[in-house]
Amino acid sequence: MIDQLITCLEDLSNEIFYEIFDYLNGCEIVKTFSNLNSRFKQLLYSSSFLIKTHFYLFNYDKMINTSNELEIFSTEIYLNLKILFIHCSDNIIFLDAYRWEKLILHYYPQLEIFYFIYYDRMNNDNQYSTYSYGLNQFSSSFWIQHRWIFNVQIDNTDIKYMVYPYRNTWYNYILEDKNIQYSTSTSLKLISSDTLYDDR
Repeated sequence: MIDQLITCLEDLSNEIFYEIFDYLNGCEIVKTFSNLNSRFKQLLYSSSFLIKTHFYLFNYDKMINTSNELEIFSTEIYLNLKILFIHCSDNIIFLDAYRWEKLILHYYPQLEIFYFIYYDRMNNDNQYSTYSYGLNQFSSSFWIQHRWIFNVQIDNTDIKYMVYPYRNTWYNYILEDKNIQYSTSTSLKLISSDTLYDDR
């Protein structure tokens, strides 16, 4: 006779749930399973699950359109998050360095690597709408201690504001020689869209 049939979702083993989670992105997993019961909450916060979890928030900027929704959303994500990538646009509030500092200190105290890219465009009158208020906020002691660098790139009509980890070594790509040379520079600027740039 067949052993007892599994009739309840909660009777499935953790390994089966980990396999199911492989087919979902991190945001879906947290929203779907975090409030079911204490077993799922423990499962989501276990180290074996966190190793495999990536959060893909393609519409993050559309989800967060009020001043506190980013903080509310962050309470559903893990306190021991180590790496965070955010690509966003259309909401200038994302360039508030003090808000990011508060958010990271409160919700992501274990964060080691932070990549942030905010996309903007030049308006139709060929005027840059460069966000200048508060850009110096990204050079406070918080950003320096974490060794996270702020940079702005303007290429034709595109403006890209970025925060990324400091790198000890930069390489320059020389178009004429097609050689990569060691550089002592602490920043990398692109002059031409044909220039090679490693976004890692």
